[in-house]
Amino acid sequence: MKNISVIGAGSMGTAVSMLLNKNGHNVKMWTPFKEEVDMINTYREQKDKLPGVKIPEEIVCTDNIEEVLDNTDLIVMVVPSQTLRQNAKLISKHIKGNVIIACFSKGLEIETGLRPSQVIKEEIPEALVVALSGPCHAEELSRGMPTAYVSASENMEAAEFVQDIFMSPDFRVYTNPDIIGVELGGAIKNIIALCAGIIDGLGYGDNTKAALMTRGLKEIARLGQAMGAQPETFSGLSGIGDLIVTCTSMHSRNRRAGILIGKGYSLEETLKEVKMVVEGVTTTKAAYQLAKKLNVS
Repeated sequence: MKNISVIGAGSMGTAVSMLLNKNGHNVKMWTPFKEEVDMINTYREQKDKLPGVKIPEEIVCTDNIEEVLDNTDLIVMVVPSQTLRQNAKLISKHIKGNVIIACFSKGLEIETGLRPSQVIKEEIPEALVVALSGPCHAEELSRGMPTAYVSASENMEAAEFVQDIFMSPDFRVYTNPDIIGVELGGAIKNIIALCAGIIDGLGYGDNTKAALMTRGLKEIARLGQAMGAQPETFSGLSGIGDLIVTCTSMHSRNRRAGILIGKGYSLEETLKEVKMVVEGVTTTKAAYQLAKKLNVS
């Protein structure tokens, strides 16, 4: 049994906490929102984002960052990519040594174009960062539906440590040293998913979407290689696997946002309707700047 600190209590943070609890670990969730803490601890349910899914009593939720990080063996970041830096800064004040941080964030920082692991390393230089990515919706993970994921790091001991903690009959984890490719696949597929939703909103068909996804994967790989990723990574779970699930599922907030845009909603109206963070919107801006900088089509 390990002591695990989960930073973020939204849909994915809750689902991840439930998986780790099921695996026999001692899990504490942190959120800065008092109303979220009260909701989870009182009703044992993330009513806003995972209605109907019961959270085990053993999982504690708190807004006290010192409490959640006390005696921790692993920090798991499950926050939007644009809030990752501020959360990493907060954590850095309360930890010491070569702590392992597993990060589920999928996006690029809009101001810098940095990947999540790069953002964390800037704020916590001594951290051993592991990127977790693959085809997974919180709505299904929280209900024990099987999937597979990738644990990626420049430090393979850290990647294997995280693999052992998360591995279960319902959640198969593979390791990969190509953290650049794994993070880019998870981030940029959200842009393609937005486009897939626009195709649906416009009333186009499966042919159009299949063409978009195929050529979209080529664009992801092209940018990835220019940034130092291995091309074969994009044929795996964090590339084509995540692309398929995000472009085709109604659980995908990026696809749902795209559908609304395709139907004529403004971006402001779309984000208000979806009610959750749509990572593809900010990632589009960051990826566009990166593509220009690297001269990649």
